[in-house]
Amino acid sequence: MLFHMTMTHTPENCPTQLPPDKQKQFFAQAEKMRDVAKEMNINIHFMVAGVGHTMYALIEADTFDAMNMVFSSMGFKQDYQIEPVGHVKDIIAAFKAELGKK
Repeated sequence: MLFHMTMTHTPENCPTQLPPDKQKQFFAQAEKMRDVAKEMNINIHFMVAGVGHTMYALIEADTFDAMNMVFSSMGFKQDYQIEPVGHVKDIIAAFKAELGKK
């Protein structure tokens, strides 16, 4: 399954505002995130940051729970909005197939 994730945090909860020892710990975890995800059969297709303390990701995972385990282990306060998504070409193909039955 594909999931689109929007992650937001307040300026006060930004990892750049953590004490230096906590920053080092957080960034070390962040650098290992793809490897941890891969071990759990999760593919992080992309993760990008926008303005306003917002990040976006496209995640492929067998289950929501597995994906949740990877991101909740990051250990900093953040809000998540997670939506299951699909490739537009697949959605169009499904609608066309259904239309062909009518």
